[in-house]
Amino acid sequence: MSAPDYSLIGEGSTPYIAYEEPVVPPPRRPPPPSCWRACWRALCGCCGQRAPEWRTIFLNASPPTHGWYPHNRVENTKYGLLSFVPKVLLEQFRYFFNLYFLLVALSQFVPVFEIGLRFTYIAPLVFVLAVTMAKEGYDDVQRWRTDTLINNEAYERLQPGGGSMAVPAKDLRVGDVVRVSTNQRIPADLVLLRTSSESGVVFVRTDQLDGETDWKLRVAVASTQRLASEAALSAAVVTLHAAPPTKDIYEFVGDLTLYDDALEGGCVQEPLALENTLWANTVLASCACHGVVVHTGRETRSSMNVAGAPPSKMATLDLQVNFMTKLLFVLVNLSALLMVAVPFGQASAAAWRDGQSSEGWWDGGWENSARKLSDRLSESLSRLVQALLDYVCFMLLFSQIIPISLRVALDMAKLVYKLQMTSDERLPGLQVLSSTLPEELGGIEYLLTDKTGTLTRNEMTFRKLHLGAACLDEAMVPELRANLAQVLREQPLASLAPPVPEALGVPRSASDPLG
Repeated sequence: MSAPDYSLIGEGSTPYIAYEEPVVPPPRRPPPPSCWRACWRALCGCCGQRAPEWRTIFLNASPPTHGWYPHNRVENTKYGLLSFVPKVLLEQFRYFFNLYFLLVALSQFVPVFEIGLRFTYIAPLVFVLAVTMAKEGYDDVQRWRTDTLINNEAYERLQPGGGSMAVPAKDLRVGDVVRVSTNQRIPADLVLLRTSSESGVVFVRTDQLDGETDWKLRVAVASTQRLASEAALSAAVVTLHAAPPTKDIYEFVGDLTLYDDALEGGCVQEPLALENTLWANTVLASCACHGVVVHTGRETRSSMNVAGAPPSKMATLDLQVNFMTKLLFVLVNLSALLMVAVPFGQASAAAWRDGQSSEGWWDGGWENSARKLSDRLSESLSRLVQALLDYVCFMLLFSQIIPISLRVALDMAKLVYKLQMTSDERLPGLQVLSSTLPEELGGIEYLLTDKTGTLTRNEMTFRKLHLGAACLDEAMVPELRANLAQVLREQPLASLAPPVPEALGVPRSASDPLG
């Protein structure tokens, strides 16, 4: 079967749009030549500054689109081979704790400030950084392995003219027609063309996108759903116009045109909406389907809702340790200042008394007075310099007040927490992607949610019920049942009026206006 003919369909054909497009002002100068325009778009794309624009996709054509779009690889790693050491060191020295001990270790290379073995100052800091780098490296390797599994997941790509071939998710491009099976992850943002169900309806799980566990209904485009088979879909002449990528997961604008001589007018055009889409990183919960890729990589809804690279998070406990380190640093400063200020004050007072008991300033003329003043200033300056040196030495001596072993203990404890969480049999399938924040779960005081079923699995126990001004709790249920049974025995059910709370034994609030 030959490939479809798109010679009559132009790239610049105006799509059907369900809303009024904004008026674009004319350019201020003539457009550059096509080669320069292509180079400029490529440069802007490499710099991440390519302006979003509508895209036209020709189904089953080669190539299916004339634009340049990002690759479909998933990249959640924080570091690279060359950037690992600089980034980790930069992140670690953001902590005042590590920066303080770095300055203390560097001071031992100055002979004036060397007060002990350099090993005793350098080795603890190196050990702390080595443990942190090992932990960060392990976490990043785990993220890389997860990304590799996702990127290498195989999907069936429909070939123009018939047949299919298996391709990894990372090799999918805009315009590819992909077959997704039940319980399989959606690899990119798709427009649903055809399903294995005659109704054209599928359900998807979007908990990884919006946190909601209920299934969402999606409907295939009517014109492509009516195609007889997969072979008919691979031979169809279809043009799809899609809006630029946005962060909004609840909106999609576009249209699809199916060209067929058997149709009235030779074609049928249908608008596209949210119900015709399958967003990346959702899971197909029912049936199997075919969809055309409209957005890939960083232009998918799930990627655009993630702000850039994975951030470096600081746990509350780390912030507390950092704050306590600053307080201890102030204490060390005050202690060192006290140790220096007392001798310096005593020496200055003694020098002042000696100066008062010596001969007058003007004895011996101007030259003698200038010499005495110079000697006095020189002595004061030397005492001040010595006091500053003593201050730094006392700071180094008192640096042991800040325990560097505390940071090592915290890092090792976080690794233990992570291993315990992943090996807990009561939490099957749990994956801890980062060992930086495991202790945060133990510090939760309030958990606010608007989806009760998400937390309770839709299994809830009755605790308390408020009916206007009346309050019914669990302890009153037996009494309520007894009163209700008595009312039913005394009167027929059909003759009963809506009972007031007092009739059932439920106390009415004092603030009730009906009371």
